[in-house]
Amino acid sequence: RRSLPPPTRMSALALPTTLSPRAASFIIPHIALKQALLPIVVVVVLCVLAAVPLSPSISAQDPVVPDDPASPDFKKQSKLKKALGLQRRVFTSVALGAVVSAWIFSGTWAFALVLGWVGSRGLLEYYQLAQASQDCRPAKKCGVATVAILMATACGHAYGLPFAYTDCVLPLAYISILAYLITLKRTEKATIADVQTTFMGIFYVGYLPSFWVRLRALGAIPASDVYAMMFTSKSSLLSAAPLWLNPDIFTQGAIVTWWTMISIAASDVGAYFTGKNFGKTKLSEATGITISPNKTVEGFLGGVALSCVFIITGARLMNWPLWWLTGPIYGLMISSLGLLGDLTVSLFKRDAGVKDTGNVLPGHGGLLDRVDSYLLTAMPVYYFVKFISQWVKV
Repeated sequence: RRSLPPPTRMSALALPTTLSPRAASFIIPHIALKQALLPIVVVVVLCVLAAVPLSPSISAQDPVVPDDPASPDFKKQSKLKKALGLQRRVFTSVALGAVVSAWIFSGTWAFALVLGWVGSRGLLEYYQLAQASQDCRPAKKCGVATVAILMATACGHAYGLPFAYTDCVLPLAYISILAYLITLKRTEKATIADVQTTFMGIFYVGYLPSFWVRLRALGAIPASDVYAMMFTSKSSLLSAAPLWLNPDIFTQGAIVTWWTMISIAASDVGAYFTGKNFGKTKLSEATGITISPNKTVEGFLGGVALSCVFIITGARLMNWPLWWLTGPIYGLMISSLGLLGDLTVSLFKRDAGVKDTGNVLPGHGGLLDRVDSYLLTAMPVYYFVKFISQWVKV
């Protein structure tokens, strides 16, 4: 009588035996890695070089503009004040460009840690907006803990943790928090508003952005390979790069993430300047959307155009299949989702009766005000990239 073979563990739940980054199926052909990385290096260097001469504008004292427009110094001082304000905005933009680029290429765990902090702060801002608009008491601590677990498990996939563990976080959190809200002894009973506010925040500010971590973790590239591609001479410090660099500091997903985020930023810039200078047709007149009355159709189209310029360039450098088609589709998708994210936060603020979602960034409002274009974009971007990767030729 033959004995039955020992039962095998389900592959979907098998835990990794080692904690080392794994190289996923290529989403960028190996021959295109250098040409996709080189513009990123150039942009970071240019951002740093531009930020240095502009840095004194941050501490410079604002020119005093006379109250009387007829004063001989009125026009001169007004121009100086506008010029100083422009220098500060440019400095902030280029400094953020360098910082965000460094963050994207800081390793999967560092990327997830910062994104988790942003998500937690954004979640608290959302709960504050919800409480200002209706009578509800969301489970804030449970929400923050769930966001942290979502980011950690999404990050763990880079080290072989199956997606089954990531995908179970949201339903398990739902059951646990629901039980917590129902059984907790409060002065008042839990309401539908408590439940829906708690989980809307987790889904909107935690689960959806966690796909940025999943995307960034795709396809680890050994530091030695990047060094061999980017440098021909062997200097003493750089020759040791494979030894002291984080093993997952370079990933194919990080390259895609950088090109995607800069394209979203370009969409915002293009929409602002196009709408300001050429905007005539209100978005509310063309679509019936009245949430943000200052937005125009021309501004949206300008944002789509500039976004497509950046992402088509990236798609060509990354050797995406049918880059001349997938690039514009990708650009239109992220611009539309960015606008939808902007309108969503505007809806929340209008309902709560506030101008900004918070005051974490002095003069710039809250974190949700700054990252609204990136919240709804992550999941469609991840699946789009995974879809086209099936036709990538290594």
